Amino acid sequence: MNLELINSVACGLIALWATWCVLSGKVRDGILGKLIYSTIAITGFVVMVGSQNIFFGPTTAGLTLHVSLALAGARHIFMVTYWQAVKAWLCKTLNCEHCMGCPKAPEGIERRKQ
Repeated sequence: MNLELINSVACGLIALWATWCVLSGKVRDGILGKLIYSTIAITGFVVMVGSQNIFFGPTTAGLTLHVSLALAGARHIFMVTYWQAVKAWLCKTLNCEHCMGCPKAPEGIERRKQ
């Protein structure tokens, strides 16, 4: 894999994440946040499709920036969508006393009785 291919894939993932943030009802960042995500999605798509590079060419620094931003987007999607269920499963599996009595437990997640 060359740097341009990795850069294009990372920019595609960034554009996908930003599009998800705009369209998802789970992301509550207001109108300004949606506009920022829209701008990120459009510029990520342009960098992915075209030969224009925004801040960096396909250098190591630019590539690192794009890949780390793409990974942050993937983490954001995971945290918004799946983290509460994974956290409840971990507490149930590990028999964590602190988590099992938590009054802030999300609705619909079954926890083991004390």
